[in-house]
Amino acid sequence: MPFDGFSIHAICNELNRNLAGARIDKIYQPEKDEIVISIRTVSSGTVRLMLSANARWARLHLTSEKQANPTSPPSFCMLLRKYLEGGKIKEVRQVGFERIVHITIEALDEFRDWRPRLLILEIMGKHSNIILVNPDNNTIIDAIKRYGSEVSSHREVFPGREYIAPPDQGKVHPLTLTLNDFAARMWAFGSHSLSQALFQLCAGVSPASAQELCRLAQLDPDMPVEECGEYDFRVLLETLLSQIKACSNPPCPAYVIYKGNNAFDFTPLPPASSQPGFKIHTFSSANQAADHFYQVKMNQLRLESIQTNLSRTVKGWMEKAQKKRFSQESDLIKAREKEQLKTWGELLTVYAHQLKKGDKEARLLDYNTGEEVTIQLDPRLSPIANAQKYFKAYNKSRIAIKHLENYLQQTNQEIEYLDSVLLAINQAENLNQLEEIVEELEKGGYLRERKVKGSGKSPRPLSAPRRYVSSEGLEIWVGRNNRQNDHLTFKLSDRHDLWLHTRQIPGAHVIIRLPKTISSIDDVPQNTLEEAALLAAYYSKARQDHKVPVDYTFRSNVRKPTGAKPGMVIYDNYWTLYTNPGTDRLEAILRSAKQEEDVM
Repeated sequence: MPFDGFSIHAICNELNRNLAGARIDKIYQPEKDEIVISIRTVSSGTVRLMLSANARWARLHLTSEKQANPTSPPSFCMLLRKYLEGGKIKEVRQVGFERIVHITIEALDEFRDWRPRLLILEIMGKHSNIILVNPDNNTIIDAIKRYGSEVSSHREVFPGREYIAPPDQGKVHPLTLTLNDFAARMWAFGSHSLSQALFQLCAGVSPASAQELCRLAQLDPDMPVEECGEYDFRVLLETLLSQIKACSNPPCPAYVIYKGNNAFDFTPLPPASSQPGFKIHTFSSANQAADHFYQVKMNQLRLESIQTNLSRTVKGWMEKAQKKRFSQESDLIKAREKEQLKTWGELLTVYAHQLKKGDKEARLLDYNTGEEVTIQLDPRLSPIANAQKYFKAYNKSRIAIKHLENYLQQTNQEIEYLDSVLLAINQAENLNQLEEIVEELEKGGYLRERKVKGSGKSPRPLSAPRRYVSSEGLEIWVGRNNRQNDHLTFKLSDRHDLWLHTRQIPGAHVIIRLPKTISSIDDVPQNTLEEAALLAAYYSKARQDHKVPVDYTFRSNVRKPTGAKPGMVIYDNYWTLYTNPGTDRLEAILRSAKQEEDVM
C-alpha cells in the first residue's frame, strides 16, 4: 500500500503523543532527499525521526537505522541546524486527511527569542518535498527541492516566496461525510467500481486501501457503484470511519506483508484476506511497522542494485576471458596444423639425394598416406637445410602447443570461476553476503581494493552457511559463495562427512554431516542423500533443469590444488546420481532451513 492518508494518520498520532515537548538534538541529511532528526524525549530517550522526499519512497516515521552521513553536510541540512537545533517539537499534524504533515517547532532565533518554525513534508510522488516555513509571515525559508513556474504553474518553491499549499484535488475529508452525502456522491460515479469511486471521492484513500476497505466491509471492490444500495454504502462508510478511528488511538497495530522472503506491503489496516505465499507480520505501532518495512525494502533495493552492478562487472571480465579463449583456440588450431611440418622435414631428408639446391618445390610420395605431396623449398638453401628449416618450425609449434594448451586450461578455469561468482551474486540473500563476494573479487584482482581506515583491522567474519535438516534428522550445510565453499569444505566439515557438487556445473558445495558410525557409502541414509543432491542442484546454475548430475564422495577425497581460485577443487573416488530440483519434495527441504544469520 502506498504511504497514504491512513498510514500518515496512524504515524502522526503516535508521533504527536511521543514527541510533543521533545527537544531536537541533531539534524542529518544522509541522502539528497532525506532528513533524519535526532530527538531527545523524556519517556523513550533519544529517537530518530526520518523524513524522506524520495520520489518513490517519500515517508516519515521513527527509525532505528543508523545511516552513514556525508563528510560535509549539504546546505539544506546546515540551514535546518541553524533554525531548528535545540528547538522543541510542539505538534505533529496531518493536514486534513491528505499526505501532508506539518511539524510545528519552537526554536530560538538570532535574538535568543523563542519563535515558531514549521517543517512541512509533502508526499506527492516526484514532487515530494520538505519545506521549512516561517509561520509568522507564511514565507518559505528554504526547501530540500527548489523549483519555479517551469515545474508548477500553481506555485514556486524558493526562499522568500509565500508558501502555497499543493493544489486541492477536489476530494472530501472522510470524517465530514454523512451517510446520505456519502451515498449521493458515490452514486454520482455511475459505472465506476466501488473501490475506484471510494478512491476518487475520499482524501487520503489510495487505490490499494480502497480495495482493502471494501474487503473489510465484505463487499466486492470491483462491484459497479450503480449496483450498490444504501446498505452497502452504510457498511462501507462505517468501515472507513472505524478504521480512521482505530488509526487515531496509538499505539495503532500495523502490518507488514511478506511475499516469500521479500517485504511486499505495509499497512495500518488489518488485512482482510491472505493470499497463498503471503505472510503477515504484526507490529504494536505504525512507526515500528513502517521502519521495519522500509529498512527491509531499502536493503532489498540496495541488494538488487549491487547485484546488478557486480553482475555487469563480472560479465565484463567473462567476455574478456571468452575472447581470450577464442583467440587461444584459434592459435592452437594453427599450431596443430603445423604438425605436418615434421613429415615434410622427414620426406626432404629421405629424398635429399633426388633434390638439388635451387629447386623451388619438391613433389614427393608421402610414405604414411601413399599420396603425393608438394613441398615448397627455399632455392637459396640445400635440400637438407630446407628439411632443417621445417624441423625447426615444427619444434617451435610443438612448444607453442604446450603453452597454448596450458593457457587455454587456465582461461577455461577462469571462465568457470567467474561463472560460479556470477551464480553466487544472483543467489546472495543480503548485503553481507555480497560484501564477501566483493572482497573475494578484490583479492582476485578483478576489483580495485578499497582503502580501509586504520591498520591491523581483523578480516570480516564469514556469514553462516545455509543449514537444513533432512527427513532422517541429519544436518545438511550449503555454501553461499566461493570463499564460504572453501571454508565449509576444508574448515567446518570432517573428513568422514559426505561432500556433494553438481558435475561440471557451477554451484554450491554441499556437506552432509555424518555420524562417525557411518564409514561406508552403503550406510548413508538414502533419503538424506537424495535431499542433499536436490539442494546441490537447486543452488547451482542448473536450477531450472529437470535432470541434473550430482557427484558425491567422502570429504577426504576432495582436495584443493595449489594456487586454485576460491571454491575450485578436485576430487576422486566419487559416485553420481541424477536429480530434478523442480520437484515438490524440494519445498519441504527448503522449509526445514534454520534461519541462522550468525557468523562462523
